[in-house]
Amino acid sequence: MTLEATVEAPVRAGAKLGIIDADVHPSMNPAIPGVLRHLPQRWQDYLVHTGLRAGAPGGDRPRHREFASRWDAVPPGGGAPGIDPAFAREQLLDPYDMSAAVLNDIGGFPLSGGMRVPAEFCAAFCTALNTYREEVWFADDPRWYGSINLPYEIPDLAVEEIVRRKEGPAGDRWVQVMLAPDNERGIGHRKYWPVLEACEHYGLPVGFHVLSGRRITPSGPANFYFEEHCDFAGLNFPVIASLVFEGTFDRFPGLKVAMVELGWSWVVPLAWRMDHAHRMMPREVSLQRKPSEYIRDHLWFTTQPMEEPENPRWFDDVLTLFESSGMADKLMFSSDYPHWDFDEPESFPLSVRRDHDRFGRILGGNASALYGLPLLPGTGYPVG
Repeated sequence: MTLEATVEAPVRAGAKLGIIDADVHPSMNPAIPGVLRHLPQRWQDYLVHTGLRAGAPGGDRPRHREFASRWDAVPPGGGAPGIDPAFAREQLLDPYDMSAAVLNDIGGFPLSGGMRVPAEFCAAFCTALNTYREEVWFADDPRWYGSINLPYEIPDLAVEEIVRRKEGPAGDRWVQVMLAPDNERGIGHRKYWPVLEACEHYGLPVGFHVLSGRRITPSGPANFYFEEHCDFAGLNFPVIASLVFEGTFDRFPGLKVAMVELGWSWVVPLAWRMDHAHRMMPREVSLQRKPSEYIRDHLWFTTQPMEEPENPRWFDDVLTLFESSGMADKLMFSSDYPHWDFDEPESFPLSVRRDHDRFGRILGGNASALYGLPLLPGTGYPVG
């Protein structure tokens, strides 16, 4: 990776740094009546008889808060956190004066991954969930954008859903596709090429988000919630290694990948390790570039969950290493609303917030470039 200096740009008094939130979660409960009513009658009848078998294999350990959400995220009218777009707007978009926010559905991963349900139901469920997002969330505020829910283990049906959304009336509001990081095969496997090709065609980043129905660690389910919470980075290495070593970015040179809520401080040491492995065994795989160069040019990352060391200077050291490795334009602010570990712009150390050029890229500039979303004039984080 090449070294790049970070220079603070002058900012006039009273200016604002535009904000785009790259990770917001609608309700994690897939059994939302508004979603299910969009299913064909066949599958509504199916659910009456079989129920919604969306749990993880072997059961799930209880979370300390419902859907791991903030206590205050329950709407005044009741229902699960993230069920009411107007309330989410009042808690997130308006108070922080955001230009845009990207909705990432994760509660339906066990269904969209096609586990323990018929393939046709899996595809119908993703279509219903996407239709519901357009009908309820996109209609609420033009600042809501979305990641397309896909039956990603059934590639032909997944491609149909990508085309349906991008060619539909809300095509410009769908800015990403959403996959789990523990797919049936490595994501670079030829099974997924049709999905990746469609994403490249439409300029859609492929987003990987923590949480799925298969596994959270390589060695079985976690016994404690915080054990799981600290294991997220373990999901990243197989995804990145498969994408790079199976030649995905040579095959799809326009493909962009976002690692969402999967951390970011781990990526530079991983790139070092992959470069070393490639130097030692260059003939095992056929790559046109060094692994770190693919990572630098094709991957983006979201800030939450951030490293929060006791000494704030250490955070700045980690961020400087990340940026000096050529990825100053690859880190995007995310709040993770409505979850308990929600981050606001003030969560960043003062040293970062004072560097307006750096902070502006993180808060909105990098996401604006990736997703093609405008930073609304006069909105965002006040500086000066």
